[in-house]
Amino acid sequence: MKYHLDIDRLSRLTRQKRGTNRLREVANEAGISPSTLSRVERGQTPDLSSFVALCNWLDISPSTFFGSDEISNSLSIPEAIALQLQADKNLDPHTAKVLAILVKAAYRDLEK
Repeated sequence: MKYHLDIDRLSRLTRQKRGTNRLREVANEAGISPSTLSRVERGQTPDLSSFVALCNWLDISPSTFFGSDEISNSLSIPEAIALQLQADKNLDPHTAKVLAILVKAAYRDLEK
């Protein structure tokens, strides 16, 4: 099984959260160097401690950025939707959980 880090997603979310804030200020807030933040925003993979610091700053689980083609292909549609909802930081975690439950229930009803 092959795994990969979704660096494009990490880069995009990092740029979005930083917005128009100054690079040095955001890097300090995140606990990483400005050069590391700049590299991540350009799509380069950070070292492990910087990756974890960015995940903490983004308030996103590191596992959100890891994937496997085998795992992705083995997920049912409702499971995949549930994972996407739970990974969406625009949603309150409770709301994401409730929506995931509703999606799974809807698919169970379709099977009947």
